[in-house]
Amino acid sequence: MAIARMLKASVIGHIEIVDTTVKMMQRAGVIEVTVAEVPSEEVMPLEPDEHRLGELEELTATATFVRDFLKGFHISDAPLATFVSEKVHMPASEFDRLVEQGVPESLSGECESMAERLGVIARERSRLQRLARDLAPWEGLRLQISQWTGTEHVVLFTGTVPTSAAREIRQALRDAVTDVSVAEVGELERREAWVVMAHRESLEDVRSVLSLVDFVDVSFAGLHDYPAEERARALAELAALDGEEGAIAERARALAASEYRSTVAVVQAMLTRRDAEQVRANFAGTERVFVVEGWVDASERERLEAVLASVGSELDVSLRDPREDERVPVRLVNPPFLRPFEILTDLYGRPRYGRIDPTPLLAGFFFVFFGMCVGDVGYALMLGVAAWLIKTRLDVAPRVRTFMDLLMTCSVAAALVGVATRSYFALGVESLPGFLRYEPLIDPLDDVLLLLIISVALGVAHVSVGVVTSAVQRWRDGDVLGALSVDLSTIGLFMAAGVAFAFPGVVGWLLPASLGAAIIFKGRILEEVFIHRSAKGTLIGFGRGLLGLYGLVGYASDFLSYTRLAALGLASLLVGDVMNRLAGLVAGIPFGIGIVAAILILVVGHTFNVAINLIGAFVHPTRLQFVEFFGKFYEGGGRPFAPFARRVKSVVLHPETGAREGGT
Repeated sequence: MAIARMLKASVIGHIEIVDTTVKMMQRAGVIEVTVAEVPSEEVMPLEPDEHRLGELEELTATATFVRDFLKGFHISDAPLATFVSEKVHMPASEFDRLVEQGVPESLSGECESMAERLGVIARERSRLQRLARDLAPWEGLRLQISQWTGTEHVVLFTGTVPTSAAREIRQALRDAVTDVSVAEVGELERREAWVVMAHRESLEDVRSVLSLVDFVDVSFAGLHDYPAEERARALAELAALDGEEGAIAERARALAASEYRSTVAVVQAMLTRRDAEQVRANFAGTERVFVVEGWVDASERERLEAVLASVGSELDVSLRDPREDERVPVRLVNPPFLRPFEILTDLYGRPRYGRIDPTPLLAGFFFVFFGMCVGDVGYALMLGVAAWLIKTRLDVAPRVRTFMDLLMTCSVAAALVGVATRSYFALGVESLPGFLRYEPLIDPLDDVLLLLIISVALGVAHVSVGVVTSAVQRWRDGDVLGALSVDLSTIGLFMAAGVAFAFPGVVGWLLPASLGAAIIFKGRILEEVFIHRSAKGTLIGFGRGLLGLYGLVGYASDFLSYTRLAALGLASLLVGDVMNRLAGLVAGIPFGIGIVAAILILVVGHTFNVAINLIGAFVHPTRLQFVEFFGKFYEGGGRPFAPFARRVKSVVLHPETGAREGGT
């Protein structure tokens, strides 16, 4: 069901055309290459050219460096470029040319030179800024730095002390030493710059006092001129560095404007080229012949054969159906209106090959569940328009576009539920225009019980479809008795319980009879009586049937889980109503302030409500699919089909080229 039929392809050719074959297979993008089975000892696995791989790694690293460097100077004109990764659009022929050429050496060399010089400038700027800052408090000292050494009899040294403790330190020096002088030069960051002079015979006493306080020695190695001149020289060098950096940045911006987009594509091209080399590890062959195997969608068979036929007559292609012991990749095939719902299936995991694709089964239920959770025409319009704008105005990834399709589809459900419940931005009937003051099919606030009953009824239908699907799967697997005893007996009990509760006076006997039938079927008692003819097995069957009947208790909690749909819908309505009432309360404030405040409350409040409800409307219905529905029949563990193709994560190849998107 909606799973593509896969074929195992085997390609055998002359070793001289292996490069051409790899290139054409990659451009076709329809075959997932697997490790070739080696039927003979003479056929050995082909090894990639390690020397060529090393060169490709260097080319990829160079291209990545150039791209990342230019990205820092690239100014994107795409909307919301800060949040959305920009894509590069080009024909496949141009992309294939980049695969062969790589980044021009002149461009990479210039970028490396600029990056290296910018690094030197950054380090030198840091040094000069630190020097200018440290020299600032010493600018007033008219003594050359080279002379900060003292004389034969007088020692001179410089340092800083905390401003708050300067007086106490100065007094401590005077109390301890007679021949000492302190000159306060300047102040920076709550520290005073001092020049301390003392007789050399008193040096030990001065140092002893300073060692007990927060005195920090300051020296400027390599400087000789006055502090003011040295600081001015440092500031001048900083200005020169800023000018040089500006010139480099201007040149980098010019390069980014002309070359950034191509370098983004070159990185993907180099990865494509590296993939083409690494894939050879899956090939096998001899000195003259190579063989490669892989999976291909049966619908792409003719395309694969046509592409490989263009390589030459020295290539043979054979295809066969998969064997039971092979792990076959899975490709989902659904009509366009169901494809957005494949996201939900993939969140849980692909089904195994040959099993049932749950996408067509869950789509309708998720559509309804989402609509019930949002349940407002105004909110549906906000979601639909926002999703449409993101899809059409932003260059987002294909997966994001598919999710936007899902939101647009589900916003239709929200609008339909909103029309049925007469919910338009949660406005009361008195606030609606005349043509919208119709009688709703359901009033959520007045018909809460009916809304809960509808939610539970949807749950019964949802779970029942899961049980029936399980029966179909068992039947297809040949387990007819299992389908009857485990699944169909459960459906029969559901139906009997519904009829018995609906018409208790007419068919009051139906529910007890159905319970007895369920015990018989779940215990496989008929099988023991008529096929095995075992009295012991029949007795055990009664116990097994009672145990199976007890297992049905869990279905009651499953059904009640669906009441969350009604709860989320009511929460959306009530929060929206609160926003409307708040806006109404402040609207009467004079001088136009009330109108502005009311508009602000409505815009922010309803936007917040939509955002919160979007999360709930996606998470909770998805949980119901995964837990209550998938748990009845679904078998995951499938491997997504990943054809060997070009790397185009950041590149969009023009549709008319017929190119396929590959891995990331």
